[in-house]
Amino acid sequence: MSRYDLAFKPNVDLYGRHDPSAALFEDGDLAFAVEEERLVRRKHATDVFPERAIRACLDARDLELADVDRLLVPHVPDLRENIAFSHYLPDALRVPGATSKLVALEELAKTLFKARFRPDAVVENRLREVGTPVPDIEHLSHHACHAASAFHPSGFDEAVVLTVDAKGEYDSTVVWRGDPGGLERVRTYEHPNSLGLFFAVVTEFLGYRMFNGEGKVMGLAPYGEDNPEIERTLRELVTTGVDYDVTALTKRWGTGHGVRKLEEAFGRERTAEPGEFDQWERDFAHTAQKLLEETVVDLVEAYCEALDARNVGLAGGVALNCKLNKRVRERDAVDELFVQPVANDAGLALGAGWLEQDPGDVPEQSTVYFGPSYGTDEVRSLLDEAKVDYREPDDLERLVAERLADGALVGWFQGRLEVGPRALGNRSILADPRTADSRDRVNEFVKHREGWRPFAPSILAEAADEYFADAAPSPFMIDTFDVDPDRRDEVTAVLHPADDTTRPQTVTAEQNPRYHRLISAFESITGVPAVLNTSFNDHGEPIVATPTEALKDFYAMGLDLLVLEDAVVEKTGSTVSSGVGSGSPATDG
Repeated sequence: MSRYDLAFKPNVDLYGRHDPSAALFEDGDLAFAVEEERLVRRKHATDVFPERAIRACLDARDLELADVDRLLVPHVPDLRENIAFSHYLPDALRVPGATSKLVALEELAKTLFKARFRPDAVVENRLREVGTPVPDIEHLSHHACHAASAFHPSGFDEAVVLTVDAKGEYDSTVVWRGDPGGLERVRTYEHPNSLGLFFAVVTEFLGYRMFNGEGKVMGLAPYGEDNPEIERTLRELVTTGVDYDVTALTKRWGTGHGVRKLEEAFGRERTAEPGEFDQWERDFAHTAQKLLEETVVDLVEAYCEALDARNVGLAGGVALNCKLNKRVRERDAVDELFVQPVANDAGLALGAGWLEQDPGDVPEQSTVYFGPSYGTDEVRSLLDEAKVDYREPDDLERLVAERLADGALVGWFQGRLEVGPRALGNRSILADPRTADSRDRVNEFVKHREGWRPFAPSILAEAADEYFADAAPSPFMIDTFDVDPDRRDEVTAVLHPADDTTRPQTVTAEQNPRYHRLISAFESITGVPAVLNTSFNDHGEPIVATPTEALKDFYAMGLDLLVLEDAVVEKTGSTVSSGVGSGSPATDG
């Protein structure tokens, strides 16, 4: 009989607010994982209990909650006591007015009591809505779960592991040593000395939202230049390096305090409407990214030397910063780098399932296709019921490759849903990578987002050496590479316009056979072994999870073609010739 562990981030009460997820492990192996945002259709699913994700995990193996052997939660609530007197109490005492101060102190006392003596009351009540009896809940440290997600599936025997985010229970950055025996905590940077919160303050100052806009700031940074005045002012507020200190901006939870400090220091208000930035704002993003990279690189180099290790693992929300990851990968002190592709809090459920296993027993991670899938029969039923014309070509990959080469914008829905922030060829929007026009059309008519934002390629793994400097396997689109100057004209649409870098997904036939065949067919037509790949979602919404959502977005976006498993749908009036029949599926001979 199989043994089942169910790991989930509750996202209620004492357990954080964003990116809840659930993961099911069968006999220690990751069998299914999904983020709640994909099912509830709210980006980051803030303040949402992952009931749908939990049910999806159980349904994947036809289980009831009572069939689960262990419930794993990647958070230990009473660890917040570690910063009760250094952070929470001073925050309560800063509240103006005697009555309000007393209320704040009373709330703090209640929270600490609940964290120690009744941490699971709300979680258990929510789980009873899923099923009874509720198995006992086991708590695992937030940052330890991040660390396990970066080390256990890395394939490394030994490594320096950095977990960097806004805040765990009390810690914001942790340095770990990973070896065959597991993980050892080497150094802890306690909240509020938080690099994640520092970059969140920067993000809010530039008009975006914390936990949602940091990637946009990273993408903006290469458009900026070194600005001595900005850098001098920012360095007066924060200290970088191994002994970094950003608490002048982060000493209070949230970003309001830090944004006000930046407004005072620079004598200008935060950006009201982000999107089109002046040169000062670009330079500010450039400088903030520079200081973040400087600090993490210093940490990596110092602890690679101190721990006599040359492999590095990264996790935590800050590890989604692919420009930062490039800087780490390129250091002489680093032989190999593994970044957990689900580096944000959604990946905590993965780490929770791996943490107490021997690292050598965890298979090297080669995929993020752990979510639900839908068969061709389900797709046919949907399309027939909706009276949508479609066909099932004999050589689907060749047909789609020809359409892409002709300039079509394609919605591509295949196999199991990806877990993590990147669509990797199962829930993707695809386009020709060769022209700036492709990039601009996808930004304006499909993604409905700022025109300066770059896109990334999916490229045949065997061709990566021909296109990228210091090429390395990059199956998760979480690292950045310089593009060979002689190849840039072939992939204009997937270059960052400001620095000619790109964030590729290298694709092998083993990882994704149909996607590999599609890109190979595109290469045979155009000579370019890559396609533009961006996530299948409109601006501000989660990646599509179901064929119904894909069909809805297809008609709401400027897409020409939709591929749902074996079925191809084309819009009437598309500039790309369809040859579509009516009603039931037709075939291309």
